[in-house]
Amino acid sequence: MAALLTGRQRNMASQLCLREQDVECKSCVRYLSVHIDRSLRMISQVDYAIQQSWTIRAKLRPVLMSRLLTRIKITICNCYIRSRLTYAAPVWYALCSKQQRRRFQAQQNIVLQMIAVAE
Repeated sequence: MAALLTGRQRNMASQLCLREQDVECKSCVRYLSVHIDRSLRMISQVDYAIQQSWTIRAKLRPVLMSRLLTRIKITICNCYIRSRLTYAAPVWYALCSKQQRRRFQAQQNIVLQMIAVAE
């Protein structure tokens, strides 16, 4: 797999070869569980983090909607949901657009609303 990461798209004239084997070109690669797209706008990483947040939130919904102490539910949220959302964030969050940042922050707000409604 080859990744050519630039700010603009380029036409590949010929197939890339490495040790006489053709190398498949992709527009998005995954490195250390971070999805990096060709334009470095991190769209696929934000989508991946939000999808993981949805999955974890669905699994933890009974716990977050229960009558546990708010402090305990926030701790659970920080351990499971926020850790998925913020994995490697210092690297990719600065490259996100304002719209992606709003989507990202909305996921955190949804979890906090679930905790607050359960009280």
